Amino acid sequence: MSDNSKNIQDEAGGSAKGLLILGLLGGLLIGGGLAYYFLKDQLPSANGDSAAEQEEDLEPLQAVRFERLTVPIYVGSGSKSRYIGNFFINIDVLVRGNDNLIAVRRSEPQLQHAFISAISNGDLMSEGSSQQLDLEKTSRLLKAKANEVLGSNAIADISIVEAMRIPN
Repeated sequence: MSDNSKNIQDEAGGSAKGLLILGLLGGLLIGGGLAYYFLKDQLPSANGDSAAEQEEDLEPLQAVRFERLTVPIYVGSGSKSRYIGNFFINIDVLVRGNDNLIAVRRSEPQLQHAFISAISNGDLMSEGSSQQLDLEKTSRLLKAKANEVLGSNAIADISIVEAMRIPN
């Protein structure tokens, strides 16, 4: 009987040690996870962002206003398109940094042409209405066109300040 009690004590001591080790590992994992969660903003990012690039993101947005762009609007039905009137649109092109601001100012004529072409050729009317411009869709399209003209991601955002339709 003494052999049986000795085997039981050895097995109990071995499982207690295993549980202790598992508990310590679990505590280390939880502690490491919490430390990472609270300190992740202070760690350098994996894609190589430096402090200078992070400061560049903190620069305030600067707006370049494009006023009274006259855009002819056509509604397509099948293979035909019908002229329905003009939109007079005021646009703010938002950029970060002076270099991007200068690039937009230098390219104003090209950007105006690209904006007018993109709006008049695109299907940008709100669903269910051929009279109202979908402002979000238009902003996304104009941002893509502007970045295409400038050849970079210089444009942070484009907001349509006013869109007024003059009927035919």
